[in-house]
Amino acid sequence: MNYFVITESEGVVSPPAFTRRLKSRWPGATVEEVPNPASSHALEFSVPMEHSRVDGSLNREGCSIVFIGDLRDCADFALWCRTLLPPGEPATFCDEGMSGSLQLDSTTTLADIFCAFDYQPLPP
Repeated sequence: MNYFVITESEGVVSPPAFTRRLKSRWPGATVEEVPNPASSHALEFSVPMEHSRVDGSLNREGCSIVFIGDLRDCADFALWCRTLLPPGEPATFCDEGMSGSLQLDSTTTLADIFCAFDYQPLPP
């Protein structure tokens, strides 16, 4: 299932800053520029994480990041995406069918995301 972090304003996530911060946070991540100007994607990325590999893209307008992977990893990734945004920028984390959706702000937790998606993590 595809997950999205969507901002209200365009241009809040620049491809160079996204790439730099992604590789700083996850050194094993790969990022490729999408050279075709007709594509809606500026970058495509792949991030090895604890439960899966998160693959996705940043759109050319700098206002939408789409990714796929295990929800636990996608929730972590969404919280990291929030750190890329200006503090007052409204953002939404949702899935493609909008069966799960919540406002993503600096106080959002993993538990908030799991609750929005009716996900019950198994005890360790």
